[in-house]
Amino acid sequence: METLFTNSLTDLARLDVHAQSASVENWQGQAALRLENGLALPPFNGQDFSAEVWIGAEGACYPGFAFRVADDQDYEAAYVAPHVSGQWDAIQYDAAFHGSMTWQIYHGPAFQAPATIPLGRWFRLRIDAAGERLAITVDDQPPLVVARMAHPVRAGALGLWTYLPAYFRDLTVWEGAPVPAGGILPVAPPDALDAWLLDGVGRVAVEPNGMLNLNRWLPVAAGEARLSRRFALAEAGRVRLAFGFSDRLALSVDGRAVFQGECRFTGMDSYAGRGYVEPGSHQVELDLPAGEHTLSATLGVSESFGWGIALSAPEEVRWLG
Repeated sequence: METLFTNSLTDLARLDVHAQSASVENWQGQAALRLENGLALPPFNGQDFSAEVWIGAEGACYPGFAFRVADDQDYEAAYVAPHVSGQWDAIQYDAAFHGSMTWQIYHGPAFQAPATIPLGRWFRLRIDAAGERLAITVDDQPPLVVARMAHPVRAGALGLWTYLPAYFRDLTVWEGAPVPAGGILPVAPPDALDAWLLDGVGRVAVEPNGMLNLNRWLPVAAGEARLSRRFALAEAGRVRLAFGFSDRLALSVDGRAVFQGECRFTGMDSYAGRGYVEPGSHQVELDLPAGEHTLSATLGVSESFGWGIALSAPEEVRWLG
């Protein structure tokens, strides 16, 4: 493969830094970029390519690549978590919208994978991006293959990204290699609501995995979002709505409150504390007459990790509009 670009990452003058701190230091016998909480962008732009960088970590951190970067608020991301080496989420695909990472929406085996990721020594992280598809590889281990990334296919800047401090050196970019076969294509359940009406925006479609990613449409600074959708029942009966959400939800039908709750990040120590949007994690049952009805949802946001909802209803519910 033809080499397109190299950068030692040891000259800050050749990097566009959007981070809490960036410095050049010696780590494990190598000069390297020490980056903390943000982005460092060398002068390379591309759409489909392969890239590799050497990474070092001393403790908990989430270092990796940002790519197809439109600006410091919107980009694709591929990173690892050395402090959970071997666990199911050691590799993560993520996407930043309006400055928010959205891993609470893009989670599960389509977007996360186990890998052995060392602390205290250098390891290689590689990405291969081609169209909608992505492969993320640590050293020579099997890759996480992402069958469909979240942003539209586009060219953009390539850079390094981390939350908490990590070290980076010797970035190399090649002509794109084919992404390996496989990957899990996110598919919404057949009974999932496919779109909402968002106040101030209009009709907004859910993601292929059935979740509405509000970060795609609104910044966290908006504070809350008001959603609605009309539906009809041919006959009176009991209707069960199944849903998952983040961060705070108030749900009503025909102006009558039917649910109020919270699902937000409280820590990484437990799965439940991560605040993932989990379809079907909550349910309400309603006795409704035949005819048309209005479902309304007010979603509040308190964190920058993914803001949205996934909702399903039985086949007797006919969505309108």
